Amino acid sequence: MSEADRARGRAGLTRRRFLIGASAVAAGGAAIGVGLERALGQNGKSLPAVALPAPAPGLPGSQHAWGATLSADRYGNTIAPRFDRLLLFDVNGNPTPGYARVLEAALRTLERAFPWGPSGLLFTAGWSPDYFERVLRVSSPIPRARRLSDFELPTIDTYDLCLHFASNDEQRLAAVEAALIHGAPLPGASGHLDISRVLTWRETRTGFTGAGLPAARQHVGGIPAGDPVPRSAPLFMGFKSNLKRNQASEDAVTIAAGPFAGGTTMHVSYMRLRLDSWYRDLSHRERVARMYAPQVTPREAAHFTTDAKSDPNLLDQAITRYGVVGHAQTSARARRAGKPLILRRDFNTVDSGQAGLHFVALQRAIEDFVTTRTAMNAASAQLRNPAITGTVNNGINEFMFVLKRANYILPPRSDRSFPLLPGRAGTLAE
Repeated sequence: MSEADRARGRAGLTRRRFLIGASAVAAGGAAIGVGLERALGQNGKSLPAVALPAPAPGLPGSQHAWGATLSADRYGNTIAPRFDRLLLFDVNGNPTPGYARVLEAALRTLERAFPWGPSGLLFTAGWSPDYFERVLRVSSPIPRARRLSDFELPTIDTYDLCLHFASNDEQRLAAVEAALIHGAPLPGASGHLDISRVLTWRETRTGFTGAGLPAARQHVGGIPAGDPVPRSAPLFMGFKSNLKRNQASEDAVTIAAGPFAGGTTMHVSYMRLRLDSWYRDLSHRERVARMYAPQVTPREAAHFTTDAKSDPNLLDQAITRYGVVGHAQTSARARRAGKPLILRRDFNTVDSGQAGLHFVALQRAIEDFVTTRTAMNAASAQLRNPAITGTVNNGINEFMFVLKRANYILPPRSDRSFPLLPGRAGTLAE
């Protein structure tokens, strides 16, 4: 190409840029924002032209409204999806409304590709204090996570976004991850799924819950040899979890008013399990005492149907007579009008070849989780009986080591993509 041709090309490009800018000015300041947000991403790099699918029909306004899709056992306890995956991201640079369009297009594409439910796909998008304070430079609607006991030293995550996916199909979750992060084709989906231009993937956490799954995956660090995890156990520690009267309802954890009405808050922690002494040193009766209460017998525990009846009113007796307090017994003190404050969606993991627990809790306010966790610490019991410490003879604290903590807010579905970002509503309304 001659120098004259290059000069004509530069002149033509300059003229086109001028005309684009002039047209935007003529349409008003809002049009300038819309035009530029579609074109530019991090450091001026172009964003893909993304067609925004129509919302999938019939979905609830709350992202966390999964309950209606879940089956139940004969006692009415909901059966959780068998597999979960947490994808953790940071926002690329300074976001524009076009970022919201890219993310929302991907999430709507998933909703249109798979039925909303464990047979298809369930998911939520949660945003951290760092997103609000560092990215948007506004006050966060939720506090940062913090250390919640004297015996833990967790890393406090600083990721901007947590996408929580759940399904009965483990391979589907892996395929969804590959599509979002790497732009890989996703069978059954037609639309733009690659979100890497607007979000940088940082970490994936995987897991499972349900009878048979922990036993099949117990040959990892933290679990002794000899296959001690019962085949019927839904979790590594061998007991039932999430009985309906031990769980808050979705309505109870839903924010009632304000800019995030219809949403909820989410606490996510990653715990390493050390179950050698749990299975080798404790009898089944001793494990029942620590999981539920020392007044609960193994026979009673085996027949729990809708509630782990670990009477918190018998805590004094547990402290003084038995020198052991139960996990369910201490946690049951954190209730409002007799009902739990948090809705648990936790799951076991073998990430990094170690037995663990990804504890996901939903609650109307983060303080409800803090209240529940504080009750679990049983600090008053430690003062009254020296046999009880923060980790010894104190529920299941001895066997769980908190590695990471984080807090997120889950907006209603309509606001899940870059909430509070100026201009997002306009680009999502087109």
